[in-house]
Amino acid sequence: MLTLKLFRQTKGSMFAAQRSISLNALSKCVNQFNVASRLGNKTLTKPLLTAPMIARFTGSTAAVKTGKNYASLWRTERIVSIALMGLFPAAVLYSSPIIDTLLAGSISLHVYWGLEALVVDYLRVPVVGQLANKTGHATIALLAVLTLAGFLQVIFVGDGLGNAIVQLWKL
Repeated sequence: MLTLKLFRQTKGSMFAAQRSISLNALSKCVNQFNVASRLGNKTLTKPLLTAPMIARFTGSTAAVKTGKNYASLWRTERIVSIALMGLFPAAVLYSSPIIDTLLAGSISLHVYWGLEALVVDYLRVPVVGQLANKTGHATIALLAVLTLAGFLQVIFVGDGLGNAIVQLWKL
């Protein structure tokens, strides 16, 4: 449940409104929720001006409609990030194709998720359009696949990813 608090101050008096709503009902409640304030003898009723901002901070309505479990994805992202802290030293100290492949896959996933967050945040459909949004998603997917292919090339054709990291540090 999300608790929505609004405060509006006019000529010495403060109006406060509080409403508990679920994320599914957020858009419906925002459309129905009006703030009334007294200005002299007139009563001015207008829709809640902060509704788009509140909707942006509470999450995408598309996420609610698709039914994706973003908490599970977030947990997986944290597990991969924590695994990277152990895989880097392991790849440097004991370079083997298995550890190098795990490191390559983890780095590729980590970079993909990071760039995807940028595309979702900054290439929103209402701002830049559907084409730019889809192009951004396709570009980061292509970059992630190319990154993984390059890592696998270094692992199985070259000296290995751990040895490549050691060689870079020697420079």
